[in-house]
Amino acid sequence: MEKVKLRITTITPVTIGSGKELSPYADYIAEKDKIYFIDTKKSIDKIMAKGDKYLENYISGIANGMDNNRSTFDLKNFLLRNKILQDIDEVSSINCSFVGDSKSNYPIKGMLQSALGEPYFPGSTIKGALKTVLMYNWLKNNNQGNKLIEDVLTKTGNRDRPLNFDSLEKKFETFVDRENRLIRKNTIQQVTDSTFLKPESKVVVDCYRKMPIRLECIPKGETAEFELVLDKFKWEELAMQINEYVKDSINREFEIIKEQDDLIAYYNNLVDIEEEVTKAKSNVAYLRLGFGKGYYLNSLGIAIYDYVMQDGKEELRDKYEKFINTNFARKNKYGIIQEIELEEFPKTRLNVSNTQEPLGWVKIEKVY
Repeated sequence: MEKVKLRITTITPVTIGSGKELSPYADYIAEKDKIYFIDTKKSIDKIMAKGDKYLENYISGIANGMDNNRSTFDLKNFLLRNKILQDIDEVSSINCSFVGDSKSNYPIKGMLQSALGEPYFPGSTIKGALKTVLMYNWLKNNNQGNKLIEDVLTKTGNRDRPLNFDSLEKKFETFVDRENRLIRKNTIQQVTDSTFLKPESKVVVDCYRKMPIRLECIPKGETAEFELVLDKFKWEELAMQINEYVKDSINREFEIIKEQDDLIAYYNNLVDIEEEVTKAKSNVAYLRLGFGKGYYLNSLGIAIYDYVMQDGKEELRDKYEKFINTNFARKNKYGIIQEIELEEFPKTRLNVSNTQEPLGWVKIEKVY
């Protein structure tokens, strides 16, 4: 059994969602390159001290804003114009960097953090990503993996429909665990939560994937530490598997986006990451965590894709394409389903709007 201490460093913004949303009408104020998070108790106390009329206007403005994205209510103007405050800092709990359009009133999707507002990387998130790597490696290098892919894709769910995404992943996981004990009994024994980062270690970014989205993230260049306990396995061996999985996934990305002129910066960012992965030392791994990883780095899809694209697997290929369409195809505004071609899937990518940086990339290296 090996217990290793690992350092995790963000190389692009990372967000692990908390499920919380922050309103631009009550919870924060955006200004050019800064986000000011508002202490609502302080702001309400200041408003109440000014008079009941102002409190009524404040409540009405928040309600209208939440019901109507075109609301004209502006929290900063309301507080300053009515001389409730002299400066936003009077009710700001913390501020952080902002990369986006300050004129747009999008809610911020919050990230996981401690009760004191300290961001961290939960052990469950790291373990889930490592589990996918182990299962991927088994599927790619084991004849039983090929049989499992065929069995899963040829079996259907209720009413002769292909298995849904969750069922597909669960079936793989259950089988691999039962046959090889890769996850529950061997290999990954424990992954601790990381150490906490400082509360100000945050950045808010505007992204776009079919529609605008504003995310609270850990900025690039932040570091934390966590511990990993491995059984009958060494970190260097796991790091090698992680990097091979990442390189296969990035290469698949290159195949999909190489001819899309509007994703040149995104493509170049991935080239830089791939170069780092290729040059990585034996005790260093690169991984993608949290929201926005995309289909192939959030599933076993790349192993399935590589298998069904082999010569003689046309029937399986069609079944996998049907599975993808069942779970991901959407209707256009006229109600017509937009069918997906497997070789072009997925077409949409989540990245920082201003820079086209992909989200979630981290470097993990052994401390001792």
